[in-house]
Amino acid sequence: MLDPRIIEFHLTKIQQEIGEDKTLANSYFRLVKPIDENLKRYSNLESPTKYKILLDAFSALLRIFFEILKSIAIAVIKSKESSSFNIPEYPQIKRIFVSHYTHAQNPSRPDVFFDQLPSSNDIIFYHNNTLLSRLRIIRILSKGDFRQNVLVTTKSLGFWKTVFLQKSNLLISLKMLGEALTSPRFSLVERKILICAASAQVSRQTVANQVNLKRLDLLLFSTKPETLLITLEGHAYEALYIDLIQRKYPDIRLMAFQHAPIVPEQFGLMKNLLKFNSGDVILASGEITREYFKSLNLKAEVRLLGSPKWRPITRKQKNYESTTILGAAEGTLESLERFTELFQGLSGMDLGLKLILRVHPALSSKESEKVLSRLNFGKQLILSNRQLEEDLKDSHFCIYRSSAVAIEGLAFGVYPLFFNPAGDQGLNPLYFAKLEVPVFRNLTEFQELFMNLRGLRSNSENRNNDELIKIGAAYYSKLDSKALD
Repeated sequence: MLDPRIIEFHLTKIQQEIGEDKTLANSYFRLVKPIDENLKRYSNLESPTKYKILLDAFSALLRIFFEILKSIAIAVIKSKESSSFNIPEYPQIKRIFVSHYTHAQNPSRPDVFFDQLPSSNDIIFYHNNTLLSRLRIIRILSKGDFRQNVLVTTKSLGFWKTVFLQKSNLLISLKMLGEALTSPRFSLVERKILICAASAQVSRQTVANQVNLKRLDLLLFSTKPETLLITLEGHAYEALYIDLIQRKYPDIRLMAFQHAPIVPEQFGLMKNLLKFNSGDVILASGEITREYFKSLNLKAEVRLLGSPKWRPITRKQKNYESTTILGAAEGTLESLERFTELFQGLSGMDLGLKLILRVHPALSSKESEKVLSRLNFGKQLILSNRQLEEDLKDSHFCIYRSSAVAIEGLAFGVYPLFFNPAGDQGLNPLYFAKLEVPVFRNLTEFQELFMNLRGLRSNSENRNNDELIKIGAAYYSKLDSKALD
């Protein structure tokens, strides 16, 4: 596997030379951050040869036409759902919040990303990040009281619109294939990237980004809000929305909310930060990320909004009869598999640990059930179904990678242990907090680390506990709606 920073260098160079305006929706050019799920698509870039390039280009051509036929078939199957998308007659709309419907959304609770910030004069425009139909999601959300004006996008446009969209994508794909086969300005690795990107240009993910863009464009044109609020993590669709506002709706104020913790190698985030203009606003979730954004001397204004993840500080004494370790997997199956392997190994060691494994709420029970079935749960290893706060109150340590759980745990005096098989700090969200965190790559290194755990626990209980709580209070601040004024 190539180093993620090398991959990012080549991706940026190629996209600029091919034309970012044509490929902005193509998620292959977006290595948001180097987690396993994102790196998987770049695993075949090493040691390409001219012969392999030729074979890959031919097979890519077949994949391109297959993806186009698949998207057209889906458009036909989903024609009823796509035709049901329409913009209701809203009263005067002040703001549009672009949020994301995942399995973590609960109709009886506020929005996961923006909490209770949307008012009766605002619209929540939901991306559908599940396999559920749009109409079913609307029925689920209608059972709650927190979302008065809700619009859920679709992933298809109907037959003819999909045909015209994919015709445009096909021309871009063929141009990239031609460059991969004939252009001397690209290295062999870059030619391989071009071939992969050509297939991705007509993929389901790229088309979904383009469909969401068209739906949002229609909503903005119809409602003419004062402000558009988007989430800010580094994705391709965020770049599309920034470009749309700057190109077509310069009178609409653009605000972008850094809702999730950021890591040193969050390449897509930096790309999007550089796209904002002086009239735009970047909303930070806490003091640490606000100061980081300000240090970049961006054109956009930086404000402190706070986060729904903020919790009041607790100094409740923990039970030290046994050492409890909480495992916080990320919201991907690849991450859950890594954590299940780790915790199965930990449970087999005679270390006297109590282990609690949490599944990310964005994963459905159907997705996670197959992975979790390999674990032997009992008194020592527990699968948590409790509220996060309850687990944090009982835990002494938290094993994490890029999850926000470790950050939230600081306010409860939970000491973070950074688990990264690569052994670097590229995915550590506490890097910017300047907190020295123990790092381990595998079970062997954890066993060596465990010799110091009792000392760490003692320190965190006394001298370091105040430091953890202080950093926890600075990473996520209490939500302040005035930041949106």
